[in-house]
Amino acid sequence: MLEDRNFSASLRLLSDLCESSFFFWDPIQPMRDRELVERVRDATDLLALVGQAVKLRKQGSAHVGLCPFHAERSPSFQVIPARGFYHCFGCGKNGDAFAWLMEREGLTFPEALEQLARAAGIDMPERRERPSAEVDLETRLRSALEAAQAFFEAQLARNEPVRAYLRDRGYEGAFLSEAGFGLAPDGWDALTNHLRGLNFSGELLEQAGLVSRSERGTQIDFLRNRLTIPIHDARGRVVAFGGRVMGEGQPKYLNTRDTQLFHKGATLFGFHRAKGAMKDGALVVEGYFDVLQLHQQGIYQAVAPLGTALTDEHLKQLGRFTRRVVLCFDGDAAGRRAMEKSLRMALPLGFEVRLLELPQGEDPDTWCLKLGGEAFRELLRTVPDWTAFMVDRAMDGKDLRRITDRMGAFKDLLEFLPYLPRTTESRDLFASLAHQLQVPLQELDRAVKGRQAPPPSYDEVDTTIPVQPELDELIRGLLLLSTAGQCRRVQELPAAWWDSLDGAPLLQALLDADGDATQLPEGALAALRHLEAKASPKDEAGRDVEALCVKLEARYVDRELQANNRLLQDPRTLVDADLTTRVMARQNELIARQKELSKRRRGLR
Repeated sequence: MLEDRNFSASLRLLSDLCESSFFFWDPIQPMRDRELVERVRDATDLLALVGQAVKLRKQGSAHVGLCPFHAERSPSFQVIPARGFYHCFGCGKNGDAFAWLMEREGLTFPEALEQLARAAGIDMPERRERPSAEVDLETRLRSALEAAQAFFEAQLARNEPVRAYLRDRGYEGAFLSEAGFGLAPDGWDALTNHLRGLNFSGELLEQAGLVSRSERGTQIDFLRNRLTIPIHDARGRVVAFGGRVMGEGQPKYLNTRDTQLFHKGATLFGFHRAKGAMKDGALVVEGYFDVLQLHQQGIYQAVAPLGTALTDEHLKQLGRFTRRVVLCFDGDAAGRRAMEKSLRMALPLGFEVRLLELPQGEDPDTWCLKLGGEAFRELLRTVPDWTAFMVDRAMDGKDLRRITDRMGAFKDLLEFLPYLPRTTESRDLFASLAHQLQVPLQELDRAVKGRQAPPPSYDEVDTTIPVQPELDELIRGLLLLSTAGQCRRVQELPAAWWDSLDGAPLLQALLDADGDATQLPEGALAALRHLEAKASPKDEAGRDVEALCVKLEARYVDRELQANNRLLQDPRTLVDADLTTRVMARQNELIARQKELSKRRRGLR
């Protein structure tokens, strides 16, 4: 059960639906809105939802795993299915199924509600039809893009040579339709005329990136004589197109321009399919056909930047789903340079990076076709980390007998060595490098320590200092009781008394471990030790079991009274005599219990 303040926040977000035009929503029926949220939440299997992205194992009433929101080696992330929430003791991220989608996929609350309701088979309120004058620009842009996609697909269906080209590249069967291949005809304005005939304005087509202007100022198709490939946003909606020239012409590949819906530097091709398949990490490749061939072979974690180098925005998207990235670019000099540049960006952001080098002249598309999907998956399971690649790059072309070349290699490596994990293998590598570069090992250590890896630049925390969770004073008392030999007594208390209080996940983890703090995840143990070290005389006084239990139940009764009062004010209660009787009976029962607890508290002072 979430706290009341979370319900209020949810309802405020729900009211935005009226303005955003997704659904018709009656804002004077907050109880109905709240019931819908609760119904969707109850119908959602949070364990299955999170388990799509995180490998979890059962531990007590929780399932634990490595946190998807920050880099860590020991699991501090847990899901409590019975309570419907997740919590990380390392970075502090927590929430329910709605929060999971909002955090991971960047959805708004209404979008998360709609997605979960659809997955659970729950009907949302009927759509509100709006006059055309109210239809916003984004909706019209999406309509134009969808119409363009239908046009391109129809052109491809009539062109056997281009379909043969796709078959030669290994694309066949149902995947041809799934990929959305199309054809932009070899003419100046075939698409423009088609869409204008569907009543799309020329201005809108330019805003969608579908048309451009000729030297004479007339509108012409942006993509001409090209195999087209739709580019989707994270939710699977077409936002742009890529085009591969058929025959002679430059550039070989071309994307439609940036628009209100599409920003090339923030879009990863194939991400809408890949985001649900990154449990073992993301595979970053170079181009459309690399991604599409890998997806056709069932390797859905593949994504690619769109003609640009990997950017901070790309990595930020990936970081919502995984902290493990495999870079696999073409096996030529340009591919190796791109791999090195991507590595320079990913390491400072806390990613565990592995590099898959392909044979000279191969790319992921052709190599996957030659090996087959299963062999390529096995290749991914055994891919090495980045160290050997960077050592080879640093040594390449250098004569280590010359001091200037040794110092050049040393300088190149110094940028990367601070990101090595502190393991026995790393020490062996340091010793080997010191020998090759003829540098004393102590000097190499000192130089690396002077270039310590800076903290990640976004949404990342120093995992050596776990976030200390906010703890309600009653939770603090229960934690201290549990570590002082009273765990069994705390376990006997009704969970409803405390499970909505700040710090409840930490208490749940301790109770699951039967009070044995050494069994806690690393972040939870650190938080508990911090609490014990900071315990005040007031906390010590809180170890009075009877007084704490009375105070805890009194707080619970107060919350129940507030909820019951809201139910009494609901219009449906007022018009239902039987319901009113039951609610009033519960109210009287709670008031009587409140008075009794107040008397007991006075007697304990």
